[in-house]
Amino acid sequence: MDKLVPHKYGEFKISQVNYYKQKLRKKIFWLVLYTDKNTKADFENIDVVEYHKNLLFEISNCNKLLLYPKDFVEIINSLECALSILQSEEFNFNKYKKLVFDAGALLQRMKVGDE
Repeated sequence: MDKLVPHKYGEFKISQVNYYKQKLRKKIFWLVLYTDKNTKADFENIDVVEYHKNLLFEISNCNKLLLYPKDFVEIINSLECALSILQSEEFNFNKYKKLVFDAGALLQRMKVGDE
């Protein structure tokens, strides 16, 4: 049976939380496609900075939902650092990509409340 995670709106199954984590990871990895010189032309209509900020806001609000996992601060910090690189005058794609991939990897291995 699926473990239940309490929340102010009721309870979520762990499988639901894991599904949402995977969805967030996909949203994180879009950041790379939006900024890669080989693919960004396909996404000219996307405001990458705004997308990045909105994604940070969405992920930040998951902390309580995920019962304050240990890696959460590192995920937010990696994405915040990546945003700083994105907004800098001298954008460094490789540094940006590494931070984005690190955040995605941390999210993947994170457990609800670090079970």
